Amino acid sequence: MEDLDPAARTTPYDHPVLATLAGIAVLVLGALLLPRLMPQQPLGSLLAAGAGLGLVLWGIGFAVTTRYSTLAWKLGSAIVLVAAGLGSALIAHSQYETIARADASSFAEVEFGPGGAVQLPAGVASRGPLSKLFADGVTADAQAQRDFGTAFGKLGVGSLTSPYLLQQDPKALGQCAAIAALRSQVEAQATARVRRGKAMDDALSTANLPARAKQGIAIMAHAEDGAEDPLRANQLAMIDETSALCQLLAKRGWFNNGGYFGFRSGADEARFRALSTRRIALAGEAERIDRAAQARISEGREMVREMLGKSIFAQ
Repeated sequence: MEDLDPAARTTPYDHPVLATLAGIAVLVLGALLLPRLMPQQPLGSLLAAGAGLGLVLWGIGFAVTTRYSTLAWKLGSAIVLVAAGLGSALIAHSQYETIARADASSFAEVEFGPGGAVQLPAGVASRGPLSKLFADGVTADAQAQRDFGTAFGKLGVGSLTSPYLLQQDPKALGQCAAIAALRSQVEAQATARVRRGKAMDDALSTANLPARAKQGIAIMAHAEDGAEDPLRANQLAMIDETSALCQLLAKRGWFNNGGYFGFRSGADEARFRALSTRRIALAGEAERIDRAAQARISEGREMVREMLGKSIFAQ
């Protein structure tokens, strides 16, 4: 009988189409999940892994069912699964590109508000690790500036420029040591900036971005290796000069000369003028530091915009 003839029997295990489709489904699912499970991988590695996984899946299908098929199906399913593996690698690569582009877009969309304040795009913290680090840094820097100004203001240093205000409320003259103690706050803020810069630098070192894009982001975040901190130097100098001015005025060798400081000692007057001139210069320097920061962020932003426009993620 025909059903007893092994040569005439069609094996029920001969399902190469199902095996091939199942392998393709596994490859596509892996391509969609991989960017959520692993950091960015080079395209060459993804292609090699995709082709290799395609062969592995073909081998599993071959052991289960395809070995019962014709030679054409055996070879054809192998070719299809390897091609599907390469295609899944491209899908995964495009997923990585989309994620990276969203992260870099935060830097390209930075704007400046009134007074030069940095304005971040909506949802910046959720766009990626680099975006979150930058947003955290901008927020922390702005808060640090406010905290420093508040601490200075609480000590009444504004009255050190007006003999009338000092006559009305001389308590600022008892805050000279407290003014000098603000150095610790400045140093702590500077250390925090260094720490944030190092975190950004570490994140950039593992980001799969072109060198110029990384450079632009580093410039914006001020994460360049060996970068100095002019803000720290300016604030420390202002503290020193203000503390010295406080100590000079605390000697009470001055008087209100028509709304200006008059001094009974020529040496005190010369010292007062030198300190006042120095403090004015430091205030101007602080403004230049702010403008330089804006220019730096603008420069880095344009670099990122340029590279995004050129499909910067094509390696």
